Amino acid sequence: MPDLKNKHYLIIICIILCIIPLFFGINVKYLLVSQFNLPILAYIISCILFLYLLGKIIEKYAYTTKLLEIIAHHDLISALIRKNDNWVLFFFFPLTMVMEEFIFRFYSIGILRNAINLEIIESIIVSSLIFSLYHVHFWFKFKSLRITIIFIGYSFFLGLINGFVLITLGLPFCILIHYLLAFISYFNLSKKIKNLD
Repeated sequence: MPDLKNKHYLIIICIILCIIPLFFGINVKYLLVSQFNLPILAYIISCILFLYLLGKIIEKYAYTTKLLEIIAHHDLISALIRKNDNWVLFFFFPLTMVMEEFIFRFYSIGILRNAINLEIIESIIVSSLIFSLYHVHFWFKFKSLRITIIFIGYSFFLGLINGFVLITLGLPFCILIHYLLAFISYFNLSKKIKNLD
């Protein structure tokens, strides 16, 4: 049995609370593909490539040795470096991506569109701002303004792209894109940290 921390319990509770409204038909239109054609696919792929390249640029130029030593204490990076916490790697990290996509894409865009009557572009921008501001929690974990700004900026762009993905391809693709981009970024950082030793 894994050594669960309070945040792990919170993630599980959030996932359960996010799934319950689906049984009442809330926002179910965002679960499935609603629009799919070659231009949409090309746009989404180019946006994913942009985020991947942005991540590589940030990884190469924004992280100093000191920042890498600080961020080595991130749960996933620590699990990747030490290979000691498979629960974080294979269970809680993917669950975190699911939770974040439910809250910051599925429900926030749904509420902004349906309850507040914002246009789709405005809804995506507002939800992206909320998602990026959520990443202020990195300040409390690492006490590094630079790391916090990196995560806030990157997550804003991810929010914009995944907002478009939500309204075209649905929530499962948002989760997949978020998971893959985040995992690749953390994996590359963990390799870079290992090379410091």
